[in-house]
Amino acid sequence: MTDQFVFEVLKQFNDSSIVDLDFSRDGTRLALKKKEACIPGMVSTAASVAVPVSQPVPAGTASAAPISAAAENTTPAAAATPEAPAEVPGETIKSPVVGTFYRAPSPDSPAYAEKGSKIKKGEPLCIIEAMKMMNTLTAEFDLEVLAVLPENGDLVEYDQPLFSVQRL
Repeated sequence: MTDQFVFEVLKQFNDSSIVDLDFSRDGTRLALKKKEACIPGMVSTAASVAVPVSQPVPAGTASAAPISAAAENTTPAAAATPEAPAEVPGETIKSPVVGTFYRAPSPDSPAYAEKGSKIKKGEPLCIIEAMKMMNTLTAEFDLEVLAVLPENGDLVEYDQPLFSVQRL
C-alpha cells in the first residue's frame, strides 16, 4: 500500500457518507471511522470484510466495507415516498448510502436475500457500490425477508427502503 493510495482512500472516505471503513491489502489493514459513527442513535457495527487478507485486490479497487443496516418501523411518511410501495408490511431496512444496489456478490452468484429468506444477525443482505467501493449491508438482527424492494442494478438513494423484513 503506497502513501499515495492511502491518501486517495482517505480523500474518498472523507468525501463520502460512509462512516466506517475496514480495508485490507497485502497484509496491511486500514481501519477508518468518522466521528458521526460515535454519535448516540447512529448505527455502526463492525462486520467481517468480504475479501480475505491473503487474496490480492486489483489496483484501483477497494475491498468490501461493511455497513450495518438500520431497520426502522414503516411510517405513513415513508410509505408515501415514490420508492416505497403504498403498504409495506413489517420493518423497513433503508439504504445508508447513495449507490448501485446489488443482490449478490457477482452476476453468477445466488442472491444474498430473497423473499422468504431467513437471515441471521451479521449475514449480508446486499451490496451497495458507492464511489467504486463495494459496501456490504449486513443484518443487525435475525430476520425474515418479506420483500426486496429495488431491482438488481438499480440506483438507490440515501434512506431509500431496500427490504421489508420481520424480526425473528
